Amino acid sequence: MRPSLYGADLAHVHIDGYGFHWERAAPTVLKWLREGGVRKGTVVDLGCGGGQWLARLQAKGYTAVGVDASAAMIRAAKKRAPGAKLIRGSFADVKLPPCDAVTSLGEPLNYLPGAREFRRTLKQVQTALRPGGLFIFDVRTPPTEKVATRAAGKTGNDWACIAVIDESPTTQRLTRRITTFRRVGRNYRRSEEVHVLRLYTEAQIRDWLCDLGFRVRTFPNYGRYKLTPRQLVFVAQKC
Repeated sequence: MRPSLYGADLAHVHIDGYGFHWERAAPTVLKWLREGGVRKGTVVDLGCGGGQWLARLQAKGYTAVGVDASAAMIRAAKKRAPGAKLIRGSFADVKLPPCDAVTSLGEPLNYLPGAREFRRTLKQVQTALRPGGLFIFDVRTPPTEKVATRAAGKTGNDWACIAVIDESPTTQRLTRRITTFRRVGRNYRRSEEVHVLRLYTEAQIRDWLCDLGFRVRTFPNYGRYKLTPRQLVFVAQKC
């Protein structure tokens, strides 16, 4: 059994300190939805986290559905987007409701355990989308040469977070060893999680989408929001 990710402490840290990705991506995603003819209807968000993007979708008049494997994230999403339908489980396994668009912001698809589950998720999306529906998501792609191990940290009012990050062009994986310290009463509680992301090339993902009948565009950024060099945005429209 795979260890659960985004337990209560890391979920709290992620919601409080790492919402910048969806916030900066949101204006361009909403623009792409409008331009693609999805001005209303149901939008499913894979990896909905704490529900902030779901709440934004609701505020724009969409019916929002969120999917996440983390129980702590689902609990948080219920509070932030009380009108949204929430489904706990793996994207590759849950049955998605009929919808007009699907989003996945912040590399959730890289958390799937392998290519088989990634492709099964794409099929799930293709089945759920109406003709002409949009699938907008970002992923991390593999490095082409060795990348040095690096560390990143951040603090909030009641927490601190440190991640040690390894990437491998050989295994096409990125591993984050994450340590959080969250204040509980007068003390801080330490928690640790290891996140392993499977990395796929643009060509691989494009081929999988095209095989399912999607028209595919890719972008290095969400409009003015610049991503890191090995992040990529896909905008796929169901034919």
